[in-house]
Amino acid sequence: MVGKIAVFRGLYLGDLVAATPALRALRRGHPEAEISLVCLPWTAALTPHLAPYVDRLIPYPGAPALDGEGNESALKSFIEEVRAQGFDLAVNLHGRGPQSTHLVASFGARRVAGFVGGAGEYPTLDVSVDWDAREHEARKLLLLAEEVGGAPDGARPSLNVREEDHRRAGELLGQEDGRPLALLHPGASVPEKCWPAEGFGRVARGLIRRGYGVAVTGSQGERRLSQQVCGLAPGALDLSGKTDLPTLIGLVERADLLVSNDTGPAHLAYALGTPSVTVFGPSTDVGRWGPLNRERHAVLLGDPISEVGADAVLRTAGRLAGGPQSVGV
Repeated sequence: MVGKIAVFRGLYLGDLVAATPALRALRRGHPEAEISLVCLPWTAALTPHLAPYVDRLIPYPGAPALDGEGNESALKSFIEEVRAQGFDLAVNLHGRGPQSTHLVASFGARRVAGFVGGAGEYPTLDVSVDWDAREHEARKLLLLAEEVGGAPDGARPSLNVREEDHRRAGELLGQEDGRPLALLHPGASVPEKCWPAEGFGRVARGLIRRGYGVAVTGSQGERRLSQQVCGLAPGALDLSGKTDLPTLIGLVERADLLVSNDTGPAHLAYALGTPSVTVFGPSTDVGRWGPLNRERHAVLLGDPISEVGADAVLRTAGRLAGGPQSVGV
């Protein structure tokens, strides 16, 4: 019997969302087990939305040799704490290794599972899957979960949305006026993933003319970008710097459309079923990270990313909404 499972996925929002089918499969296959997610501390905000697949979070301080974060002293203390918990199974969903695989092997679980296929020397694994066995990230991770007794029910990502998330989103949006809601997210973690602000501004204008209420989201550090987009589209609501992760989840779930770069909110839309248009540049492997449901979630790819036109985004949004596809920008 597998009583305690540790799952390592020390990454960021889109990475965690892509892992939800594997977490769901582990819960279905081991319904009585305690499943602990080992991840960076920020994940505490996401943990309630991973219920019932994850029981608790074990904050991971970072490993200098793996992701450049933390320090060796903190990592040593972390490993000692994890080993003391006596896990039956440790699953490395972080990546192909071997650094992450060595880290997961150090957890001291009775059985260790992970991917193989990268350069370097791997520890001995009880269960291994070739990294290239599947192209898409969610399907790749799901295959490893299945190999350790998980019961897959599809590769679709999923998240739990709470009533308080809806309430916080509603408070930010203010009084509803009956218009459909379009969210635009013009930021991204790296410049190579950012479609030009002018494009988002033209899309926002077109959607407003079409009868949408438009809100622009972004982090505190992206406020200038969001303000630029709103300045190009009078009537758009600037929500940059005003949303924590649960509120953002509530907003995306509430929206009728999301237009975004390849970044966290796009992956939220994939998980929540919100129709979306994601603009990709050449820095992202669309086959690995793009949405699996291309009827509900459209992909536009430019090389460079600026080659994607605002008219194409609006036409695609019109197709997703089932309405007129020609909108002035």
